[in-house]
Amino acid sequence: MAKIWEKYPGYDLVHFYSKLITHSCFSRISVEGLEHLPKEGAILLAPNHVAAMMDPMLVMLVIEEPVAFGARSDIFANPKIAKKLRWLRIVPIARERNGLSEVAKNYEIFDEVVDCLDHETPFCLYAEGTHRPERGMMPVKKGIFRIAKIACEKLDKPVWMVPMGLDYEDFYEAQGRAAVRIGEPIDIRAEFAKREAAGLGEGEIYRELCQLLREADLSLIGRIPERRHDRKALRCLLALLSLPLFALCAAGSILIWLPHAIILSGMKDKAWSHTVRFVLHMLFPILWPFAIVFERLLRFYRNLIEDFKK
Repeated sequence: MAKIWEKYPGYDLVHFYSKLITHSCFSRISVEGLEHLPKEGAILLAPNHVAAMMDPMLVMLVIEEPVAFGARSDIFANPKIAKKLRWLRIVPIARERNGLSEVAKNYEIFDEVVDCLDHETPFCLYAEGTHRPERGMMPVKKGIFRIAKIACEKLDKPVWMVPMGLDYEDFYEAQGRAAVRIGEPIDIRAEFAKREAAGLGEGEIYRELCQLLREADLSLIGRIPERRHDRKALRCLLALLSLPLFALCAAGSILIWLPHAIILSGMKDKAWSHTVRFVLHMLFPILWPFAIVFERLLRFYRNLIEDFKK
């Protein structure tokens, strides 16, 4: 079995293509704090989790080197899917709800993650354990700190945990703004040592570190400025003038927006909206010009209608 830090044939091409698709789904993606990324050592990336598989796409957009990811173990049940996920540098992480027998398998995966970190490949894990399309953050699970502690014990190098904030102007609709913010790295070895020296028990140490990470991530989200609500007369005129273009682009991108609407109508978890759109953009790159104009005009019309309702 190939290691998740190894160079896979074709990975760079897929990585590059995924960046283009990610850009096609948003009107603007801003990036802040790249200077905070450590230049050396083991790097654990710890973003908030709000938009299913779209979140990893944003992480890969800003990190130049390949990144490995952890994902919930139940999506690896199908061997064919599991093989593809591994090619994408994704490994299964079981949650407590999966049962003790599954959770016990995590320690084998943790060793593989530490090996990945030892080979200077950053590892990204969503510490909340699940996603929720809301601004804010659920409690952090201690699994990411278990990995960090094992890394501290086995590696003779600094171990950093890097807080990341993923912010979406809209969790469901296309062509909103997105932001990726990178916070000050946390020196894991120093944080564990400080609390052990203070005589804290293992449970207390994990609770404090989970709260530390949660507060760091929360400080990086919720900063996308509110859009302007004025100039309604001018916007109405532009809306009327753009209707023929909207109709043309709606017809040209029907293979994207219609399947998206059908798929989302049958899904309970609407947080997958951006992910479904990403996949459809991936399948039909020739339709991007139509889809981007259609999605931006649709957003423009919706915003205008909302402003008149207020």
